[in-house]
Amino acid sequence: MIQYQYKNANFEKSEFKYLIQKYMILEQVGETLIFHLRNIAQLCFEQDSDYGDIISPFSRMYFITKGRGYLIIGNQKIILEAGKLYIIPGFTSCTYHFGAGLCHYYIHFSIDQPNGLSAYTIYNINNQVDSGELERSLFERILKINPDMKLPHHHPNIYQNKEWMNKKATFTTAAQHLETIGILKQLFSRFLEPVQSNVISSLVKYNIQHILLYIRNNLDQDISIDHLAGIACLSKDHFSRNFKKILGMAPCEYIIRQRIEKAQFLLLTTDLTQEQIIGKANFKSESYFCRIFKKYTAYTPTNYRNQRG
Repeated sequence: MIQYQYKNANFEKSEFKYLIQKYMILEQVGETLIFHLRNIAQLCFEQDSDYGDIISPFSRMYFITKGRGYLIIGNQKIILEAGKLYIIPGFTSCTYHFGAGLCHYYIHFSIDQPNGLSAYTIYNINNQVDSGELERSLFERILKINPDMKLPHHHPNIYQNKEWMNKKATFTTAAQHLETIGILKQLFSRFLEPVQSNVISSLVKYNIQHILLYIRNNLDQDISIDHLAGIACLSKDHFSRNFKKILGMAPCEYIIRQRIEKAQFLLLTTDLTQEQIIGKANFKSESYFCRIFKKYTAYTPTNYRNQRG
């Protein structure tokens, strides 16, 4: 077979083609991710502060400059230390403890994914990474050019109401916008592990990214596994096995989780009635919606909306 020499490693032609496809997908994912700045400020705590079981529709990034504290994400306890960066993906339940004297920069941001691929699925993410003078200067710079984006109140159960959460950054110049988004991307890149998730390999092989995009764009409609398998040009059983192998859950489970996430977002950021949200996320009945929502979030929809603002 024809072989190619590439960085001192021999690849068969098919392997080389696959490698190119893989990194083309990675490049496409990076290019299509759209970052939005929501809030940014520097904050110091005069006394110990605890916030339990906080869920935000936006991702949160922190740079600790002084003091100590901790985060609890699932069963993992992460110590907050000066000189380190931390990230919490959107819709991730997290408990905070900020010790007296802790100072940090915080950034709340969102990522639009027009191609249906979540950045947190495609990339292996470290919740905690070391930082240096460059990272400090990036936080200082993005705050300097966006000085009026602080939260009205630092308690999540107070600031997470619909009026504040729907507020988007407004930029006075194109230069301010480009620099802000550039810094956001640069800081986000610090959390990516050098070895990327095996998910991307399987996405390329089975062309699953089109399925995820279809699901994302049709959550208000019925979505059948037969139809998804047809888009993938696979039998229903073959498609279901591959999907579960790649994403770690069956297609039906993935669709339900996406519907729940859409309902969470609408509960937190809109004044839509529960009936309207049920229609937009395509749940079959109010009783089913309430039951399945509580199963995945531990809250009824009403309590979820009330407790989050």
